[in-house]
Amino acid sequence: MESKNNNLGKFDKKAIYLNHGKYGYYLQYDKKNYKIPEWVPHEKIDLELASNYIDYKIKWNEKIKLENEGPKEDPLDKESD
Repeated sequence: MESKNNNLGKFDKKAIYLNHGKYGYYLQYDKKNYKIPEWVPHEKIDLELASNYIDYKIKWNEKIKLENEGPKEDPLDKESD
């Protein structure tokens, strides 16, 4: 399996890396991993797309915590048919 660790640039003064692991591609940012859905072509991921995706995921998680309900399904994590 190819091991990839590609620095895409910085977002809020922290580096974003595009990595390929056992379960597919993911972004690494601020000591956290963000899985990239399989339907997103990893070749197209750049700093702008990665930073927007990470920002969305952070806001989604904050919303869930504020609502104080159990975990909800993120619509971006669904696989397309």
